[in-house]
Amino acid sequence: MLKRAFALWTIALLLFFGSGLEARAQTPGSSALNPAMNGITSYAPVKVEGRKLFEVMGNSGLSAAERADKINRRLGNLIARNDPVRPFNRQDIVTQGTTTTVTLGGEPVMTVTDADAQDTLSTREEVALLWGAKMATAIADARATRSNPLTGAGILIRNSFTDLIRSALQWLPRLAGAIVLVLVFWMLAKVNRWVVKWVVSRTNFDSNLRQLLRALAFYGTWLVGLLAILSTLGLESGSIATTLGISGFVLGFAFKDILSHFFAGLMLLLGRQFHIGDQIVVKDNEGTVERIELRALYLRTYDNRLVIIPNGDVFTSTVTSNTASPHRRREFVVGIGYDDDIKQAQEVALQTVRGIEGVAQEPPPDVLVDELAASTVNLKIRFYTNSQRADYLRAGSECMRAVKEAFDRAKISMPTDIQTVVIQNLAAVANRLGAGEGDGNKAGATGKSSGERETVA
Repeated sequence: MLKRAFALWTIALLLFFGSGLEARAQTPGSSALNPAMNGITSYAPVKVEGRKLFEVMGNSGLSAAERADKINRRLGNLIARNDPVRPFNRQDIVTQGTTTTVTLGGEPVMTVTDADAQDTLSTREEVALLWGAKMATAIADARATRSNPLTGAGILIRNSFTDLIRSALQWLPRLAGAIVLVLVFWMLAKVNRWVVKWVVSRTNFDSNLRQLLRALAFYGTWLVGLLAILSTLGLESGSIATTLGISGFVLGFAFKDILSHFFAGLMLLLGRQFHIGDQIVVKDNEGTVERIELRALYLRTYDNRLVIIPNGDVFTSTVTSNTASPHRRREFVVGIGYDDDIKQAQEVALQTVRGIEGVAQEPPPDVLVDELAASTVNLKIRFYTNSQRADYLRAGSECMRAVKEAFDRAKISMPTDIQTVVIQNLAAVANRLGAGEGDGNKAGATGKSSGERETVA
């Protein structure tokens, strides 16, 4: 159960983190969609046929979006022309004062400022050469695509693979670092689990609690490792915290019942109200605890059926533990006749019970007068025995058998219920019964005669 919950949570984290990384990668370009954010420090993409070449920032006269739109329109005009564009080289950039102009086919397309150079940690000439080469190649590809669809398809495939390889090369250092961290935390998780296993083996914790502590050490280490790996891949700590909060809320809402059973199981294992092998009663179920997992309690009934009870129900219900103490009291009632000696019967029963194997001497057994019933004097025989159900039933059976045999030897009667019927005015009742019997005989004779007469007729 813990493994499945951890796997679900990891998948949710990766989905949220993946969307966060994508949003982070698109942040500079997406600022152009919000006019309120357009300014000198915002960015907008320069595109040819939908393919982004690079991003430009705003300058003192234009916002980033306006500057990018102006460059895109000029590139579109160059693509629509039929005259060829010669390969781009250093002669196509013109530097004047604090700006460097990029030309294609003799037409000025854009200017590179000192702010652009500072933003890319390069010089204006290097930025102009890089951007100019990208624009010249994109124009040539766009013209080839428009003139020949097959050639255009090949160019699109080539550009896609080029972009993929470029992105992979950019991610290689981060990916290598993430792989190293995976190996490091895999070893740390194994070491931590072994250390916890060694520590708990020297305690009196039950096996389920030991397994829980080992699992928490293993997956807790992996959780820290997952955060470190995602940070290495480029996710900011703020995004990690946000994602943890969102994923925790979503998973908590979706799996609230499972999580309630999970935390209830955790409380049962840590609270240690009962252990494996204890005999308990939960609602209408009674049996021996076989296993305590984070989701459910496994209870083996006395007729060898397995009952699986969710931990949430166990935690919120009244639980009776029959084996919480080493001894459990057993009692039964036996009736003797009113003519028998009560003290003698008590002494015989007490000595008999004391001699039965399995009856505890401390606390000592006792025999009390429980009730003066209609036909018997009821004696309640009480004694303590092992709290396990098998010993509890066996000792009770032996005591009842032995007491009955001891009473038979001591000539102590154990009468059944006697009912006494008192008839008042017995003579009057007898006369009425006799008169009724005579009337019945006469009526019978009359009936017979009538019958005979009817038969003859």
